[in-house]
Amino acid sequence: MTDTERVHLLAGPYRPPPLKRGDRAFCLLRDCDVVVTSWTDARISWPRCRPLDRPLGGSGILLDEELAWAVRQESAAAICYWWGVSEGVAWRWRKALGVGRTDNPGSRRLIRSAAESGAVRTRGRPLPPEQVERRRRTAHELDLGQYLRPGYHGPRWSRGQLALLGTLPDEEVPRRTGRTPGAVRVMRRRRGVPPPPGAHTCRRWSVGEDAVVRQLSSAEAAERTGRTSHAVYHRRRTLGVATGQQKRPE
Repeated sequence: MTDTERVHLLAGPYRPPPLKRGDRAFCLLRDCDVVVTSWTDARISWPRCRPLDRPLGGSGILLDEELAWAVRQESAAAICYWWGVSEGVAWRWRKALGVGRTDNPGSRRLIRSAAESGAVRTRGRPLPPEQVERRRRTAHELDLGQYLRPGYHGPRWSRGQLALLGTLPDEEVPRRTGRTPGAVRVMRRRRGVPPPPGAHTCRRWSVGEDAVVRQLSSAEAAERTGRTSHAVYHRRRTLGVATGQQKRPE
């Protein structure tokens, strides 16, 4: 993320209040009525003010509803850049408004970007032996092995691949995703996605059909049952019928 992207305003533009020097307003930071003393020369110019009951007190930027909305939405880096304040002032505004470190979209955006950047730099690098041992002990203490599923589960399904389920026939999805037909059917049923309208759905083999498969050749059994030769072939293997054992019924 570039410096420009870091200070990008998510919920702008922000319009300063139509006040001039000597006007009165209410400041959310000071929680009292204030008088406008001047304007800042920051990238977003904003009125400065001081409390009415303390004429000799220090002045500061007016924290009105518009600026409060910016503090709740933008990161501290963006607030400092556009309003020309220090980090201490930005965090003082957040504290007054009850905004935490990760309570707004701007901060979450920077934290997520930093995490992704760190993951890219460390991806593929072996961990030091002491860190490996520390992770092993932590996994053992927390019994993390209870959450493991044995066996290979294949690559994760992408959102685009999942979107094909139920919109295309189960025979077409494997060609586009590189997965097996069985994997496609299992994932579609696991997610509760119905087959597309008009798609061929598997039906259970009846006792009579099994008898035909045992007695006739694959081609004859397919014609008699209305199934494909491929389906008959796999059914014969399931029933343990070897080639040459089928006999035509008398």
